[in-house]
Amino acid sequence: MKKIFILLFGLASFAAGAQTTNYQVHSLFVLNIAKYSEWPTADAEFHIVVFGKSKMYDELIKLTTGKNINGHTIKVTQAEAVTDIGSANIIFLADGKSGNLDEIIKATEGKSIMIIAEREGLHKKGAGFSFMLTENNTLRYDINNSVLARRNIKVSKNLSNLANSVI
Repeated sequence: MKKIFILLFGLASFAAGAQTTNYQVHSLFVLNIAKYSEWPTADAEFHIVVFGKSKMYDELIKLTTGKNINGHTIKVTQAEAVTDIGSANIIFLADGKSGNLDEIIKATEGKSIMIIAEREGLHKKGAGFSFMLTENNTLRYDINNSVLARRNIKVSKNLSNLANSVI
């Protein structure tokens, strides 16, 4: 737990000085969320889809090249339409595409796909995780455990303990 705390919150503090979004920090959060979560089925590839045009895609490509998540090769793709999501494990919903959340939820219903929203508060509207900035510009996340449970995704208690809020 201490290792996760130092990594996540050390990086979150790194983002504090910037007014613009630090996608390197966001991408590290996404990879650690994936690392400390469990899906019911294990394919050879762990697929992360960035939904919408975002620098997050480039950062994830940089960070995942030659790496794996719990023994699974990481594949990162970008999608502009729900029909392009494919067999994702995680969908990172870019801020500019937040209006597509309901459509994504409907299209992925009954599937073990985690939705991580860049926009604050979307965990209350059906995303599994949503990012938020604290008053001192520290990056944190909120979790919706009931959504994740319906999708048969288990999140480490350590991740829940480090969350800003859990519903």
